Amino acid sequence: MKHKRLNRDGWGFSYYPYYQMRIDDELFHGMACLIKLTDGENNYWATPKAGRIQVTGAGMSWLELVPDDTSRVITIMYFPEGTHDNERYHYPTPADQRFRPSIYYVDITEGIIYDDYGVATYIDKYLDVIFTPEGDVKIDDRDELDAAYASGELTRQQYDTALQECDLILKEYCEDIPRTGAWCAKIRDMVEERIKAGEPIKPCKEVLELHNSKLYKITSQFVEQSRKILGDNLTGVYLHGSAVMGCYNPDKSDIDLIVVVNECLSDDIKRKFMEAVVALNEEGPAKGIEMSIVTKAVCNPFVYPTPFELHFSVMHVGWYKDNPEDYVRKMNGTDADLAAHFTVIKKRGKCLYGAPIDEIFGKVPQADYMDSIWKDIAEAEEEITENPMYLILNLARVLAYTQEGAVLSKKEGGEWALKSLPETYHCLIEAALREYAEGADVSYDMKLAKDYARYMVEQITREKENLNK
Repeated sequence: MKHKRLNRDGWGFSYYPYYQMRIDDELFHGMACLIKLTDGENNYWATPKAGRIQVTGAGMSWLELVPDDTSRVITIMYFPEGTHDNERYHYPTPADQRFRPSIYYVDITEGIIYDDYGVATYIDKYLDVIFTPEGDVKIDDRDELDAAYASGELTRQQYDTALQECDLILKEYCEDIPRTGAWCAKIRDMVEERIKAGEPIKPCKEVLELHNSKLYKITSQFVEQSRKILGDNLTGVYLHGSAVMGCYNPDKSDIDLIVVVNECLSDDIKRKFMEAVVALNEEGPAKGIEMSIVTKAVCNPFVYPTPFELHFSVMHVGWYKDNPEDYVRKMNGTDADLAAHFTVIKKRGKCLYGAPIDEIFGKVPQADYMDSIWKDIAEAEEEITENPMYLILNLARVLAYTQEGAVLSKKEGGEWALKSLPETYHCLIEAALREYAEGADVSYDMKLAKDYARYMVEQITREKENLNK
């Protein structure tokens, strides 16, 4: 039987505050856990009565209840506070308007154990009961339970107790779903009161690693300063690049951010913002912070080349420090690279603060994205000797897009290239991946590198022409 941690680390969220607490009240005796989803794509399941139901997405939260003397974990997946999906036409009015459940999911378990960090982990006994506020009720994975019994993984007693627990769940929770929703909302309120009173985030491995990371500290301070300086004009702060694509390396990566505002910025506000960014940049990774501020109006419908209000990267530190007034006055215009950045945000980005990604960013036309990434590699044959690692991997991910439509990181581009390109170039690609991931001191065959760049540009040009037909 599988062991599943109640912080749901297997779902792949980048950051999700997880609380775990014991509650002893006449309403509920047992363990209550709360996950607040700060990022992640919107994912949906389909049901007959409720239709399309949302299970993940930024702003959602999951309350998990483990009642004493039972063999179950109840997970209530809530919409962002005070909202629900407008497509849920028959969605009933909840008992507490703050907490609107999308779906209830009850795992039948063999028991609860704890890992080295004290995170509760349940032993999954396959069978589940799923129900919605609209009245859908489904017994799920009965086939897996039967298969586990047939294979000898479960004894007859374990099999029978799973079915008995299923019957109890149907009777206790599904015969009166509004009553179940009201009960869960009262427990959720207790949990929120505990958090307000200082209940700490559970220090599990993922949270400890995150809170101790420079990436988390810098992005958190960046959001805080953005809110302080921009006030009501701030629409949102969005993370893109290696930090959201699973290959962030503090020795090789920068922190890529897009700030969206409602209205254009005055020079005074730009100056205050730049002071904060330059100070934060000194605490950041080796390649620092790269950020652009754009207005909401250019995001949807997408404008190309994209106008920006303000831009910063480490290459501009000297200019700003020498003549901040000149920098603030002149650092605006249009930037073709924003088409690539917005595409990554739409596909894989993370909202650090503000409006959800899908509400702010419209679709980037393929021609605009292609033009943006082409500009970065068009002169690769001449430039590859200056920055071989970057261009070897970047050429690979551009070709992957033209051939397969995949939006990849440099690391993923290199891995794709090892499967897709002639073996002649594998030594170059492997060396670039090693330098990128480990910071290894790598020596490149520059003659081969120039040949690789010529080959890749030819392939990309051919694919690009096919896309334009």
